[in-house]
Amino acid sequence: MKIRKAIILPIIASLLLGFVMIGPVAAPSTTIGVEQAPGVDPTKVPGSTFTVEVWVRGVADLAGVEFKLGYNTMVLTATLIEYGGILGTGQYELVNDIYDADGYLHYGVMAGFGQPPFTGDGLAATITFSVDAVGESNLDLYDTKLGDPETPPNPIDHTAIDGYFKNTLEELAYSATLARRKAWPEKHDFYLWKEDEKRNDLFAIVENDGNVGAMVKVVFTVTDSAGIPVGDWETDTIPLEPGALFGDKKDARYLSPFPTTYPSIPPALGKYYVSAVCWVDTDVDNVPDTPMGSVKTFSFNIFP
Repeated sequence: MKIRKAIILPIIASLLLGFVMIGPVAAPSTTIGVEQAPGVDPTKVPGSTFTVEVWVRGVADLAGVEFKLGYNTMVLTATLIEYGGILGTGQYELVNDIYDADGYLHYGVMAGFGQPPFTGDGLAATITFSVDAVGESNLDLYDTKLGDPETPPNPIDHTAIDGYFKNTLEELAYSATLARRKAWPEKHDFYLWKEDEKRNDLFAIVENDGNVGAMVKVVFTVTDSAGIPVGDWETDTIPLEPGALFGDKKDARYLSPFPTTYPSIPPALGKYYVSAVCWVDTDVDNVPDTPMGSVKTFSFNIFP
């Protein structure tokens, strides 16, 4: 997995008059990504075939899609690109070419005349590969373009998410941890009367200490002084390469989603305890599903 644009990994808990409030929730991030059955599959022996799908998610007013997908020609051969139906019927394929000697394919499609733009999650294309050898290959999604129905089209900001193929029995070590047990609040003593913004930001620094790129997130669990849960806050999910370190107080940004429900009685002023832990995607579905690494605990106080 490769990061196609800078993504930043912090979190906030909004604290207003002693209780957690819902802040403005940002629109979901638009992505175009390779989605597949488990990317590590020793049953995919030479001579077998498999497919991957390229999905666009969280998009609004989409009228055209274009991308290139690179692969290791020593291991794989792309044999077919099929339209996925995202833009309805009557679509016009701009390009549908496989350049196997150069190790990439190129696909583009636009909505047919009279078709409304697409909003939501949709399948752009299905790609068939044949397996040529035992080994591994990044499925490198690049030169991605999403456009709206204007003339000329306006580009739609998005993040590209790569795929991965491996058919050897070597075990991949997915792992990430809070670097040097690093997580902290913006203020350990938070005084409501003197703060312009009534919230106390929570931060974490994450390290991928495994041997393969993975999608990771951090979850902060907050309880009050009596041990009663206040809620969980989680960061956006980001791709992180092996050995990479990410997150810093200087570049912290607010993230979504925020929790949408709270206890009927808001927590009072006083001391709050936070437990922070990394979650890692271990089955190559882009969803962090396994808590890993060190757990960092800290506390902060809310004063009137």
